[in-house]
Amino acid sequence: MQLARKQQEIYETVSEKRGITEKRKTFNFSRSKLPVLIFMSLLAYLAFSLSSQFSSLTAMQRDIQSIKQEVTTLKQKNENLRIELQQFQDDAYVEKAAREKLGLVRPGETRIVSVPEGTKLKEIQPPANNIVLGD
Repeated sequence: MQLARKQQEIYETVSEKRGITEKRKTFNFSRSKLPVLIFMSLLAYLAFSLSSQFSSLTAMQRDIQSIKQEVTTLKQKNENLRIELQQFQDDAYVEKAAREKLGLVRPGETRIVSVPEGTKLKEIQPPANNIVLGD
């Protein structure tokens, strides 16, 4: 410390002899605005980084909720399809579908088709008795 003071005194005396009145400016880190500037830029970077991370987290949580809802919907649909498959494999359902959709009857049964009133039907001609097929 004393060495630095002596050098400063020598510099001042030499400067006075030469007629130089300006003092040498030294950098004082504690009075500088540089640490504040570095701290503020670091703080801004951290704020930006955290906000982007939180927005990503929020988007992922939204995606998780929608996927959970979709899974629940698909599980319910799967259960409904299992029940429907069991119905299709039941013999009573197959017979009912064959009667209603295909118009099939069991041997010995006669199928009756109801016609709404007021419906005009073509007159059905009985088959001719004198037709000979294939000679």
